[in-house]
Amino acid sequence: MKLYILPGTCAFVPHTALEWAGADYQLEILDRASVKSEEYLRINPQGSVPAVVDGDTVISQNLAVQTYINASYPNAHIFGKDDTPADLAYAYHWLAFLNSDVHKAFAPLFGPANFIKDESAQPALIAQAKEKIVNLLKYPNQHLGEKDYLTGTKSTADVYLYVILRWSKNFELDLSAYENLNPFIARIESDESVTEVLRQEGLEKIHSL
Repeated sequence: MKLYILPGTCAFVPHTALEWAGADYQLEILDRASVKSEEYLRINPQGSVPAVVDGDTVISQNLAVQTYINASYPNAHIFGKDDTPADLAYAYHWLAFLNSDVHKAFAPLFGPANFIKDESAQPALIAQAKEKIVNLLKYPNQHLGEKDYLTGTKSTADVYLYVILRWSKNFELDLSAYENLNPFIARIESDESVTEVLRQEGLEKIHSL
């Protein structure tokens, strides 16, 4: 199995899942140019990461890649305690929220020119996007006041939230009112597989917001 990633992106999530699984995999680290290369576009025409190639099977889109890893390594329980349909649904709930709602809200921060060409109008767009993200993160912060992890047990949903919090720190979002996020970061960064993935991707721990 080969996993294609860009360091620090949401591909960090399936990368961690493969480490949790103790999988025999090959890591292919791309850069911003190679992810749009003709060679990679033959693998994923959308020119995004992550993507998995396993023999003749090619999977893209983060949740699909995670689902494939989970099916390939069911004993790893990458979705946390998934003994019942409800357990699995809780994991999907959080992954969908983080992938579809929160991740999408970062788009104006990653590329404001894709939304507004007028540079003088971009600061207002960025401020609005930051406010939206902060409001969205109120939900997991409240939930983490009751549980150490989003589903109750550690899962890839927690790793996705960790990636989101890394981006939040990079963009200097004010999350100081959310008292449950720094302890959560400490729990995730104490995970041996997360530490190994950070090393492989050339990233440092953030420790706190």
